[in-house]
Amino acid sequence: HTLQLKLLQIPNIMSIVGAPKRIQEISAEGEEPPPEFFVKKDTIFAGNLGSVSSIQIPIIDLNLLSLNPNSEAYKDEISKLLDTLSSCGVFQVIGHGMSSSYLEEIRNLIKKFFCLSIEEKQKYGRVADGYEGYGNDPIFVEGQVLDWCDRLLLTAYPQDQINLHFWPQNPPNFR
Repeated sequence: HTLQLKLLQIPNIMSIVGAPKRIQEISAEGEEPPPEFFVKKDTIFAGNLGSVSSIQIPIIDLNLLSLNPNSEAYKDEISKLLDTLSSCGVFQVIGHGMSSSYLEEIRNLIKKFFCLSIEEKQKYGRVADGYEGYGNDPIFVEGQVLDWCDRLLLTAYPQDQINLHFWPQNPPNFR
């Protein structure tokens, strides 16, 4: 199945809140953007954001998702994944086969990338109607709750779909 989504051409997020600044600049200066633009109602994050650290993040085991789709363990895990995606959308993945040292190396490279200047990060910016690259999430519907987080989305598999244009050259070992 192919899922096709139409991205709305809505003004830059900063023009929506009436400021020519990025959310990180607004936050650093102590300004508060309107809550309707960044808090999704009816989720575990909609209440007191100060209590986020006490929230139990669901754990998804990829080993269970590689089992026979007719097995109870598979059905339970896929049900938990679908429920998590439709509620808070945040989960921890285990059973992926990556070593702790490899994950730590990736974490350090990502931290270095996000510490770069805005100009350097924007060299790998996503296009207006695409997902891949650096930037904010696309806007699908008018009035959509905006995710103020910068992100870097890269295709790593299958290899024939990797677009190195979006893969940072800085830090040097990122690619």
